[in-house]
Amino acid sequence: MIKETAEVVSLSGDIAQVQMHRQSACSHCEMSQGCGTGAIGRLLGKRSKPVKIKVYQTLKPGDQVEIGLPDKAFLRAGLLIYGMPLLGLFIGLTLAESLGPNADLSSDLIAFILALVGLVLGLLIGAFIAKTQFSSQLNPKILAVNNDPKNKS
Repeated sequence: MIKETAEVVSLSGDIAQVQMHRQSACSHCEMSQGCGTGAIGRLLGKRSKPVKIKVYQTLKPGDQVEIGLPDKAFLRAGLLIYGMPLLGLFIGLTLAESLGPNADLSSDLIAFILALVGLVLGLLIGAFIAKTQFSSQLNPKILAVNNDPKNKS
């Protein structure tokens, strides 16, 4: 299970809006070293988007909660996000190869166009599957509530 600490921002009935604070993957970002992820993080700033979660506990704004997302859901989401477009790209390339095996400029252009169409179709199909079949599995759950005031930041 992937876990993250968040703060309850607001409550509306049984829906809590929680906000996680963006963290870097490693300490190199804070030292301005390493990969380009640190540069992108500095460009985007420390903003984070609130997430709505159905709650079964009694919460109040300012409470620190631990939320979690099952590993299985995270892996399936990764396959949809990366696997479907890649599969579409390869199907487009295979289709282009079967249409014109000659290696001239026009066949390269056709291969590029069909690969691009396959990539876009893979993105759209992956997004459709995620929204219709899979969205309920991607909702994080509140695992624990930390009402200890000394742990609040």
